[in-house]
Amino acid sequence: MSETRSSRSNGRKGRRSRSLVAYDGEDDRVVALDPDMRADRSRGELQPQGDGGRNVDLRAEADPYDRSADGEAPARRPISTALPRLADSAFGITSFVVAVILPTLLTALFYMFLATSQYSTVSQFAVRGPAGAAGPADMLGLFATTASSETADTYIIISYIHSRDLIEELDKRINLREIYDRPEADFYYRFDPTKPIEDFVDYMKTMISTEFDTFSGVVTLTVRAFRPEDAQLVAENVLAASERLVNTLSARARDDSLREARAEVAKSEQRLRLSRAMIATFRGSESEIDPAAAAAAQQGVITQLEGQATSIGAQLNALRQTMSGSAPPVVQLESQLAAVRQQADVERQKVALERGGTTGSALTARLTRYEELLTEREFAERAYVSSLASLEGARLESDRKQRYLAVFVSPRSAEEALYPQGLRWTAVIFGIFLIAWGIFSIIIAGVRDHFV
Repeated sequence: MSETRSSRSNGRKGRRSRSLVAYDGEDDRVVALDPDMRADRSRGELQPQGDGGRNVDLRAEADPYDRSADGEAPARRPISTALPRLADSAFGITSFVVAVILPTLLTALFYMFLATSQYSTVSQFAVRGPAGAAGPADMLGLFATTASSETADTYIIISYIHSRDLIEELDKRINLREIYDRPEADFYYRFDPTKPIEDFVDYMKTMISTEFDTFSGVVTLTVRAFRPEDAQLVAENVLAASERLVNTLSARARDDSLREARAEVAKSEQRLRLSRAMIATFRGSESEIDPAAAAAAQQGVITQLEGQATSIGAQLNALRQTMSGSAPPVVQLESQLAAVRQQADVERQKVALERGGTTGSALTARLTRYEELLTEREFAERAYVSSLASLEGARLESDRKQRYLAVFVSPRSAEEALYPQGLRWTAVIFGIFLIAWGIFSIIIAGVRDHFV
């Protein structure tokens, strides 16, 4: 009994001494630690090592003599070894205030007391073309081609709105630099007119914005200014310049599509004129309007003479049967027949080019040359008619591809200032600096953990 009391007394002393122990991770042995390490343990900086550099698992702080009533060992209490966070230190709080709170506060004060109200004018437009007539078979292809062309033209207009060419044109027309250098404008959003045009173009990209809906093809134009009438004026001039550009692009596309057709028409017309001039020259040099008609008339004369010769020959044969060859009627008919045949030969000589080794009349040559000229004129006329048809088809095609700017929401003067949206930008500044400060805190904590 006395030994039991002594043991319990020693246990109480052990509980009062609170020796720091550790457990070996391999065989669960209890290892006593140096009491001087209590302070390090309380700060969470204890990194115990086992024998020979072997790691020791510090899993609990327990009294080996403290037993429960049923003789079981007490529950082990884990030891915290985490480093203190940056936000828990004075430096962390100070850095948070300087890096996050102060910029957010300055931004809020700027938008509350210094930022000038900005008025916006919104308008909407679309690049459209006339609907071409097409059958059911090619309607899908026509729609795809038209939509693709209109989308490309819309992107051209959007690029032009943010280009230097438009800014310079507006500056010449309405003195754009003066509009954005109003006395009531704040120092941040006011533009210095002495800056170069490149800076002015970048500045106007913040004051003129566009949104393009690719599904409907609608472009939303938003123009901001320090006065409502200025915003409306700038928006109207932007739309007018965009409309002029669309008309220029349409006229250029029309001219490009018609240029080749017009050149072909001019070539065919020149050929036709040349062929007609050659026919006129031929008629003047030969003193003959239509060699073909003259040849037909000449052939008619020959045919008539041949008919007369045949008739006289028949009469002569009939007289020879009843009369002698020296009879006067027979001699007369023979003379008449010889004269008719001689005249027929003369007429044939006028038609033939060459007969019996002697060159005859040039009627056949003239007729051949005239027919060649007629054939050339016929080809020239057909080519001219075909080129005119091609020109008309190209004109119809260019009209079908004609583009125009359809403005269905016109710019109106604003009654309330919607910009510069101070609450939104204050929240953005807060979020940006908060993220930056959080990344900085993680880096600092990692560096401290590395060097401890």
